Amino acid sequence: MYGSRTIFFLCDEGTLRLLAIELTRPASSSQPQWRRVFTPSTDTTESWLWQMAKSHVRAHDSGHHELITHWLRTHCVVEPYIIAANRQLSEMHPVYRLLHPHFRYTMKINAVARSSLINAGGIVEFSWSLQKYSTELSSMAYDQLWRFDMEALPADLIRRGMAEEDPEAEHGLKLTIQDYPFANDGLLIWDAIKGWVQAYVARFYPDARSVAGDAELQAFWMEVRTVGHGDKKDAEWWPSLDTPESLAYTLTTIIWVASAHHAAVDFRQYDSSGYFPNRPSTARTNMPVEEPVDAGALAAFAPPFSSVVERARDREAAEQAVWGKDMVVAVGRLMVAELFQRYDTPSSKRCQWSRW
Repeated sequence: MYGSRTIFFLCDEGTLRLLAIELTRPASSSQPQWRRVFTPSTDTTESWLWQMAKSHVRAHDSGHHELITHWLRTHCVVEPYIIAANRQLSEMHPVYRLLHPHFRYTMKINAVARSSLINAGGIVEFSWSLQKYSTELSSMAYDQLWRFDMEALPADLIRRGMAEEDPEAEHGLKLTIQDYPFANDGLLIWDAIKGWVQAYVARFYPDARSVAGDAELQAFWMEVRTVGHGDKKDAEWWPSLDTPESLAYTLTTIIWVASAHHAAVDFRQYDSSGYFPNRPSTARTNMPVEEPVDAGALAAFAPPFSSVVERARDREAAEQAVWGKDMVVAVGRLMVAELFQRYDTPSSKRCQWSRW
């Protein structure tokens, strides 16, 4: 497995264009470190290497998405909120009534995930690049990166360099990349949740004394911080539930994570990942130019033009015996088109041959 770094160019229209990919093989006891930068190219071999490099990056991003963005940030860390709410808040408590609909099915889904998805030897370890280290990555990300105060959408965007505070801008944020649907749509939803929660909190908690004096509410938040997230109980960034404003902010963050954020990173997974080449979960083939170069692997990746033609002739003869000459003529045209697309053909010629 390689480490990967990518360089994007921010275009004038606010979109990103991929410029380069660096793949690195860490040094080991048997071989030194290897790294190489791949870029788009009109050369056929370099073009296919570029496609392979992108597949490795997609596999890395897929693992990060599934194990950190999805599992950790919208499933795993939500459990303490659910457990503490059921232990400390009565069913008629206004905060329980507010949060309960957003917790629906989460515990059941997490239990199923632990039994067949993220368990040892489960689907994730079998299908994702990290294999047996999958859960360890999630745990390390929680330890080093997760903070409750950074799970609010505005704070999340600022931390990741995707926005900066701007009191004059809509939502109080100026986006770094304008063509960013997660931020554009997400901020609309965040503001809607925030406005609803603020009005709800104001109805039941008119002042700071009413918040601080709610024994059930304080017991709920104490358990979340010191038991559910006990590893981080001494962190200074935990908000204190001592005013209606801090309560509204905390509840807005919990609802955002459990509902809209989860919907954004979960519900569209099949649309983008159902076609495996579009978003592979793992890359099982090394780059054929990785040093020391495996001559056999490189030959299989980019065989001489003459050998491809020879294999095409053999295939045509075999298909004529099975399907008849007329069918083979059509198949042969497709094969010729494939050859011209693959071997050093300018883009304009590729378009001409593809119309066969």
